[in-house]
Amino acid sequence: MQFTASLIIIALAIYFLAKQAEVRLTLFAAGLALATLALKPLVVFDVFLAEMGNGKTIGPICSAMGYAFVLKATGSDRVMVQLFLAPARKARWLLIPVGCITGFVANIAITSQTAVAAAVGPILVPLMLAAGYAPVVAIATLVLGCSGGGSLYNPGDADLVAIHEFSQAPMKMALGAMLWPLLGGFTTAVGVFAFLNRPSKLGVAAPSVSTEEASVPVGQRWKALLPPLPLILIFALMPGVLFSTPPAPFAKGLPVLHAMILSTMVVLVLCRREVLSSVKAFFEGMGYAYAHVISLIVTASCFIAGMTEVGLTERLVRFAAVGGWASKLAAMFFPGALAVLSGSGIGPSVAFSKAVLPSLRQIDLTGALDLGVLAAIAATFGRTMSPVAAVVIFSATLANVPVAKIVRTTALPLFAGSGVALLIVLLRSR
Repeated sequence: MQFTASLIIIALAIYFLAKQAEVRLTLFAAGLALATLALKPLVVFDVFLAEMGNGKTIGPICSAMGYAFVLKATGSDRVMVQLFLAPARKARWLLIPVGCITGFVANIAITSQTAVAAAVGPILVPLMLAAGYAPVVAIATLVLGCSGGGSLYNPGDADLVAIHEFSQAPMKMALGAMLWPLLGGFTTAVGVFAFLNRPSKLGVAAPSVSTEEASVPVGQRWKALLPPLPLILIFALMPGVLFSTPPAPFAKGLPVLHAMILSTMVVLVLCRREVLSSVKAFFEGMGYAYAHVISLIVTASCFIAGMTEVGLTERLVRFAAVGGWASKLAAMFFPGALAVLSGSGIGPSVAFSKAVLPSLRQIDLTGALDLGVLAAIAATFGRTMSPVAAVVIFSATLANVPVAKIVRTTALPLFAGSGVALLIVLLRSR
């Protein structure tokens, strides 16, 4: 009876997510209902309190978003975007791949997909429209690039932090597990999308207006180096890169929080005229991350706590521990489907990692990382084709394109990319 009632509660949660109910309220209410079913409702409140102050997630995620806001305040994100898009200005066939890659790279530095779309969109969309592309293709290019998974290679991203924390694997190992499935999936999605919307097939006309943007002043081009600065610091101080054993106190590598604060200090020194606005932006970014990202992690943890109390987590772990293609397919399907319904990639991905990885890592650490990676990629791709995702809704407003048309345009490429990511993980786990 308890198992049946648990499934009903989860089914109701999925129903409300499909009806576009508030994701955090739905996750918390479902977790509380499940814990109450097990006669332990207070567990959810204890987990809520613990996750509210969990420095392992709050530090890297909030500082990464704070730095992203600093980049926006100083205009560094826009300089980087302009320089990346420069090669595609006179070659229409390059606009889709270069536009997607620009969004992807910007998303590595700026982990908010909507913030990246706000930086890339005003440059990319007019450029594509002037080149003769249909508005839906221009907006779909923006969405696919900015929400296609670049953030999954930022050590401060919530999905990657969750994989690192719950698997207890070194960040370098988590990044290594993420690299090829992510690149393979994203490259495939972009390739399929570019092929389906190639200029010769669509009869794209020659540019009717000048597509030349005001070039970045030579004296400002150095700002393009600021977005990747934290990542350069983190990778440079990873054991075995520049140093076999990095100097103390960074023997295990430079923490994400340290990299973000150090990079912010560099920006304050180099952009002295914008110190006050940059400091204000940093803390506003931290607050934004807590309100929009940490809150999802807190409520997802409450949901997992409820699942654990009724025994559903144990069943899920036993299924995942069996290994093989079925468990990996499940790791993609459930987070991906929930992301499409909720418009959030973080909630489903973090919930899956917290439920499965802690127990599975003791049996098979590599297998645990593979499942965490697949869940994160699936949730990311699911959000990218969700009609209720913030990045999709925001991007649609840039050219007054119906959200449903964007979803239809990106769905097939994203399914193809998901299949390739799954295939890569299956081949390397043989």
